[in-house]
Amino acid sequence: MNNLDTKLFELFSRQWDEELSDEQENNLDSAAANLVEQYGWDKVFNALMAYLQNHCVSPESAINAAHVLWGYGWYEKHIPEPYEFLGFFYNAINFDVAKYDNDSDILYSMAITILPAQGHDAADIVKNPYYAPEEDPLIIAAAERWKNKL
Repeated sequence: MNNLDTKLFELFSRQWDEELSDEQENNLDSAAANLVEQYGWDKVFNALMAYLQNHCVSPESAINAAHVLWGYGWYEKHIPEPYEFLGFFYNAINFDVAKYDNDSDILYSMAITILPAQGHDAADIVKNPYYAPEEDPLIIAAAERWKNKL
């Protein structure tokens, strides 16, 4: 692993809901921000996608990674191919949001934040209050592509 991969692994090798002191939380947030500053978002995002594919091989690990990513505020960054990005997570949980995402709705939150920010109005809940990512044909198609890749 190169230095970027090692640092990314360290940032994501924790449980999203573990109790952290304010200092620990601030240190992690700073490390995440510094990683983006040092390498640039494009390189970090590419390394993140490799991390997801190599280390998030269970529904639980994928949901954990989504929470950790959210905690670092990376959902606010430009996500290249946002449907492919979201499709990775929905494929990982086999669209079983009731079992893996019902309590937190992290994938729903990511979809309604990332997609509208990048001009995908179908996911804008102000315009489409009944939007459900697990029923979005573009997310379904992306998840199917992931299923065939992995």
